[in-house]
This record gives sequence, structure tokens and C-alpha cells, in this order.
Amino acid sequence: MKNISTFRHLVKVPVRRIGLLAVLVLSGCAGVNYVQAKYQGLPSVEFVGTSGTNYRIVDNQKESRLLIGPGLAGSATQNFVKGFSTGSGLGVTPPVVFRDVAEEYLKSTGKRCETRDVTLVVDPYYEVRYKCSLRSPRMAF
Repeated sequence: MKNISTFRHLVKVPVRRIGLLAVLVLSGCAGVNYVQAKYQGLPSVEFVGTSGTNYRIVDNQKESRLLIGPGLAGSATQNFVKGFSTGSGLGVTPPVVFRDVAEEYLKSTGKRCETRDVTLVVDPYYEVRYKCSLRSPRMAF
């Protein structure tokens, strides 16, 4: 009997690890699929924040969402979306950094917007939702 319970214990540990690995892999795939569904085909822009850091931003204006990640060599959106499956390996950047970049970017476009949610989609790419006012800013004379 003892051999059977030991065998069950040995089998359960790898199965749990495989299950965790499967969840992590599927989460990564879900993030890539989400990005493709929301941002594929939209133009991306290089944006330099006030810190001097270069970011790549895709603006889904219909849904008021920005996808922000590190600036990349080349300018095609395909390369931006293609890079999602690899991740940065640099660790997670605090969401506040991407919120600030989103606010700077929106201000630079002349929009009066406020940021809402900041969500890590796939390391190191964040989505920032925003809401813009309908009124344009008044000019001061």
C-alpha cells in the first residue's frame, strides 16, 4: 500500500506543474490573441516620453484604448504585434509609468483625455483605457 501512495504523490506533483505551465502558456496566448483582436492593422507611433524613453504606441480610438510598449527598431505594426510572443524578460514595469506615458501622449495629440484602467497585457506591453471630453479646450487670449 505504501508504494501506491508514494507513486500517487510522485504523479500528482508533475501533473500540478504541467497544469500550471499550461495555464501560463494559455494566458500568454490569450494576451497575444487579445492584442491581435484589438490592435492589428492599426498604425503605431514612436513616442518619446519626458523621461527620454522611447515607446511604441498603438491607439484604438474607436474603443479609447492605447497599447504601449518599449520602442522597437523598425516602424511596421506587424513587428510590434509579432514581438508579443517573446516577452521582454526585463521584469514588470510599474503601471504608473505607462499611465504617465499615456497621459503625455494624449496631451501631445491635442486631446483632452483622462486615463482610466492600466492593464498588463503581455510583459512588457500595457493597455491604457482613456476617456476624452467632448469639448475642446478654450484658447486663452
